[in-house]
Amino acid sequence: MESATSAMAAYERVAAAIRDDIRSGTLQDVDNKLPGHRRLAQRYDVSLGTAQKAVHLLEKEGWLSARPAVGVFVNIPLPEGDPTMLTSSIHDQLSELRSTTAELATRIERLERALRRSDS
Repeated sequence: MESATSAMAAYERVAAAIRDDIRSGTLQDVDNKLPGHRRLAQRYDVSLGTAQKAVHLLEKEGWLSARPAVGVFVNIPLPEGDPTMLTSSIHDQLSELRSTTAELATRIERLERALRRSDS
């Protein structure tokens, strides 16, 4: 008889390992950003596609949020039990804050470049 772990797809095993590492705080950095897909693939000794699929599953479950060209972030608070029970208002506000912060950083960088050009 096959054990439950061996019956799981590779990406499901990686997603479970990522969940455990998120809970213990050993995976994300101080900004709650996850390592890139390649690093995750190396860490869990799987293919890049398997790591990407695991991250996508955790996004669907509410554990992670991806921001294009920025990275993947752990959602706070972490989902316990049914991930649909996350307070969507808090989740949306956090996503909006992260997006706004990235946009502001880009705008500041543009302004600083324009100032440097005008000083020249």
